[in-house]
Amino acid sequence: MGQMTIGQDWHGISSWRSPLPVLRLILLCGWVSLMAGILLWSLHPIAYDSWHITPVLISLLWFSGPLLAFAISAGALILDQPASRLMKRAAAVHFGVSLAVGLVVLLTDQFGPATWLLLAALVDLPILALAPGRIDSQRAVKLLHMVVVSSVAGPIAALFLWSALNIKIVEWRALAVSGSHPYCVQVPKDYLGQYKAVTRRAELAGLRMRTPFTNGGGSTDYQFAFHAVLVVRHDEGDRLYNWSYFAQSFVPVSDSAIKGLTLRADCEPMVAFFDALYR
Repeated sequence: MGQMTIGQDWHGISSWRSPLPVLRLILLCGWVSLMAGILLWSLHPIAYDSWHITPVLISLLWFSGPLLAFAISAGALILDQPASRLMKRAAAVHFGVSLAVGLVVLLTDQFGPATWLLLAALVDLPILALAPGRIDSQRAVKLLHMVVVSSVAGPIAALFLWSALNIKIVEWRALAVSGSHPYCVQVPKDYLGQYKAVTRRAELAGLRMRTPFTNGGGSTDYQFAFHAVLVVRHDEGDRLYNWSYFAQSFVPVSDSAIKGLTLRADCEPMVAFFDALYR
């Protein structure tokens, strides 16, 4: 009996060394990581400076499959029990319920809710295709659950790490653009396009230094401000630069944008602006 168990365990490990199962594991890790990142960003409350129950519930519904996979894998690691088959069955149940309810809602001419339900079902498909239903090796089972858990925890940790590093990146770029001239940095004060001077370095964190959205009562959301504005004082007047996450730097604001947004300096430039901030 002992030899058969060892043989079965070795067979499970050797099968996981073949390229296809390893590739499936990598793809599963990437998919769950992507879904975790989108979920966290979609729930990010900075857009309207508050949590809104409707998008929160919709996001949780959409990502229930990956969330179930994460919860089951975390439980399996804590309890030291195999649960790969349970993880796949949970995703299958969520897929079936979302698909069935989505089709019913669609037949009742409620296109919006049906779209979210059908998208929720589609999110489960890669999990069903990539996650193995049964693994003979205990090591492989543990590896699978560790990958799923780290796939969710990894993007969240990376997002908060980037948010913290953004403080220093903004400071470095502001110093590089301003050179020896007096400067200051201002961030949005509200969703109406007004600004206030930065008083704490924490205001430059990536998850916090975001342009607020507003809705004027129509179907479209608007942004009336930049993520941050660098004011550099020259002899001929102030020059304004807005922060671009794409460029990872401050870029010049055009004259038309300054006039259209009625942009002005709401902070007082000084030679060592960041040294004066409260730490």
